[in-house]
Formats: sequence, structure tokens, C-alpha cells
Amino acid sequence: MAAPKISRREAWGELARRRARVDLLTCMRMCWWRQEPFVIGRHTRAICDRLTRATEDWRRGVSTYLLVAVPFRHGKSSMVSVALPAWFLGRNHDRDPDIIMSGYGLKLVADFSKKAKRVINSQAYQNVFPGVKLARGSNRLDSWKVEGSAGVVTASGLGGSLTGFGGHLIIMDDYCRKREEAVSKTYRDKTWDGFRNDLMTRQNPPACIVVVCATPWHIDDIRGRIIKTMAENADFPRFEELRFPATVDGQYEYLFPEMYPPEWYRAQRASLQQQAAAMLDCAPVPEGGNRFNPWRVVVHNTLDGWPKLREVRGWDLASSTKERGSSDPDRTWGVRGGVRRLPLGYGAVQYEIWISSASAIRAEAPERDAFIRRTIAADGPGVAQFVEAFGAYKDAFTTLRASAGASAYIRASRLVGDKSAKLAPLEAPFQAGMVHVYAPGFGEWLDTWRDEFAAFPEGAHDDACDATAIMFHEGLGGGGVGIV
Repeated sequence: MAAPKISRREAWGELARRRARVDLLTCMRMCWWRQEPFVIGRHTRAICDRLTRATEDWRRGVSTYLLVAVPFRHGKSSMVSVALPAWFLGRNHDRDPDIIMSGYGLKLVADFSKKAKRVINSQAYQNVFPGVKLARGSNRLDSWKVEGSAGVVTASGLGGSLTGFGGHLIIMDDYCRKREEAVSKTYRDKTWDGFRNDLMTRQNPPACIVVVCATPWHIDDIRGRIIKTMAENADFPRFEELRFPATVDGQYEYLFPEMYPPEWYRAQRASLQQQAAAMLDCAPVPEGGNRFNPWRVVVHNTLDGWPKLREVRGWDLASSTKERGSSDPDRTWGVRGGVRRLPLGYGAVQYEIWISSASAIRAEAPERDAFIRRTIAADGPGVAQFVEAFGAYKDAFTTLRASAGASAYIRASRLVGDKSAKLAPLEAPFQAGMVHVYAPGFGEWLDTWRDEFAAFPEGAHDDACDATAIMFHEGLGGGGVGIV
């Protein structure tokens, strides 16, 4: 009996399905899960091809370690944290693979897990991998299986408990949420410990694939420490770098013109300023002194053209009592101003900072508090006052709030992160010349304020910087109630 004839279209469809079973990029094409079209760039092809080859090597018992660095919003998570786990489970269903998915937080990783499960449930995926479907009881996002496999997919935020779980494929995607965290050494130490102790110890024998996928935020982040450790320790796993800057002279002007026009890249670079080295070019630069350029600050001697903004005053407290042995104790600073958002298009935003007043005092607590009350009274009830309320200054905040009068709007400021993290968002406005100060409102303190920013973080004092950071963050958060 003759075999039934099939059409050319059916033949091509079968060939595509066979290709998708062994090739990640083809599988993504066929199982694309979003409403918008699947757009492929040079980095998409290169990353998918390398992950496909890593999977074939794993099947032969060879481990692969990859560092993938791509600018933000270029589809890295769709490839690495959504498509790869789903395809890996189908491609290796005969091997019962375990997968660990991780990132900076459980919410992020749970979203990746949910999307990967949605891909597996799709009809397109079932056409590629018939019979590979979610096992009964796989309703959780942090732990699930596919039917007929002993392997487990575990989704856990970095630092979460992975005791008892292992991975043939281990993915860490976005180990840092924002730059304010990246510039904190405490945070970098924490994530590095989580990577070394919680993820790298979970590799299943005899072979494993480890993928670290992120936009590098800092030269000393996990990616940077992996590179440094490889140079210092020959026994550390050899990670292969896949780095795709937004622009490479002599190769391409823009990495992903299929998705973003040149105007998008220019707008992002203008918004990020010096941070563009990390966020767009995937090449963070060392940080040290001169992070701020106060000589690009625009100084105004009149209020002509000064915008009407909601202003707040940020207070960084100091008491000379604790520093009597010092010849140069800290000062208490109060910095008043507002923040204006300037959209650049394509989602990019610049922040413009307008500081109308700043003053400082070096005094014991009673005199300091009297100075603060006088300043609050001069500002009037329309200007919100945010006072540092950490550690030893909790009581000082309580005393000030009780003694300033019922009409004063006083709130505690408890910005998280270390000094470097708190000040990180101010770098771009300083670099762009978008910090404005009203010189008469500073009086004698303008040069001191500029000098502290010029010396940060190596200077002897940074109280003016801290007070400015409080003003910026609280003003940006809508804490201001007054109009200049």
C-alpha cells in the first residue's frame, strides 16, 4: 500500500519541527509567546547558537560556563530565562534534566518560571515536542516538573534556599535590580556569596551548563568578580564571555537596529550619561574620586526663569559631641530644592535638579536643633522637611518633630543603601550640567557644597552630599507639598 502523499507545506513544517527540537533559535521562532513579532538581531543569533552548542556538549558530558552581557531591553531574558528552560526540557526529555532559575529576587524569577510554563503549555510547543507537558500538580512557580521526567525545575531568588536541589542547567539572570544596589559593596558582597555558595555548589554531575546573563552594572559585580577570580585561580571554572555592546566601531553602529532606531540609542545614552558605559556598552568603568563634576553646576544669581517646582528640604544631621577629639568635625546640612523629569523619548528620562537653598552648622545638639527649627520656620509649612532618622539620630528626629510646631511638615528619611548607592542617581544630572543652584540661597556655603561633591567618595566630609541625596530622592518621590 502506497504511503499517503503529503504536501510541500506539510513537508516543510515537519522539517521545521525537527529543526526546532535541536536548535533553540528555531524553537523560539515557532513557539514565540508574545503578541508582538519575534525580532532577531545579531546578538539573538549568536546567543541562541552558543546555547544550542552548549546543550549538545552537555549531552556528551561536557560542561559549559557562559557570561552573557547585553544592553537592557534587548531580549536577553526571553532567550535565556524563558525559551531556554522550556526548550532544554523538550530537547533533553530523555535525560531527566534538573534546572535552577535564579535572579535578584523571587518575584523576577517566578515571572520567568511562569512564562516558561506558558510556553510548554502552548500548542506550538506541543507541535514541536509532542507529549512533553507539565506534570500533574505542577501548579507552583518555584518548583515543577514535566510529565514523565524525574527532573525538577527550581526557581529561587539569589540567596534563597536551594538545599536538596541541583541543576544540570543553572541560569542566573539579572543579579542586580538597579545601580543604587550595584554601587553598594555590601550588596555586591552579598550577591557574590549567594552565587558562589548557593548556585555554583548546586551543579549536578557529570556535566552542567551555567549561564550568567545580565547587563553589567559595576566593575566589581558578579560578572566582574568571575573574571577576576578566573585570572587569580586556575581551578575556577572557565567562563566564556559573550558581550554585545550597543555600538562597536568598525563592526556595527547599533546592535539591534531591527528593533530600535538610532534615536532610541541616542536618547538612552543622553539619559544615562557616564552610566552608558555599563548599561549600553556592557563595559563598566572603575569608580573612585571625581564621580561628580560640580564645576558643570549651573549657578544662578537671580530667580529669573527658575521653574515652579514642588520643593523639599533634606537634612543630614551631625553632632560635634561625638567628635570632640576631631579638629574637623562633620556639619549638619539642610538642602532645599526640587527635581524635574525631562522625557527624552523612547522611555528615556533625564532629571534636572534645582537647589534654591542650602545651609550648614557645626554645633552641639541643642544649638543644632535650634538652627534647624529656625530654618524650618523660614521655609514655611509649604516645604516638606525630611530628616535623617537612622541610628543615633532617631531620637533627634523625634525631638525635632515634637518641637517644630504643628504647622511644620516633618517626615523621617530612611533611604536604604550606603552613601555611594544613595548618590548614584545624581551622577547623570551632574555629568549633563543639569544641576542648578541659586547662589544667594547658599550664602557662604556654595564652595563647601561643591568641594564635598568634588571629593566624593574620598573626601573628609560628605554631609552636603547626603543632604542633597535626601532632597533628591524624597522630592522625586513626591514628598514635596510647596511651590517655590
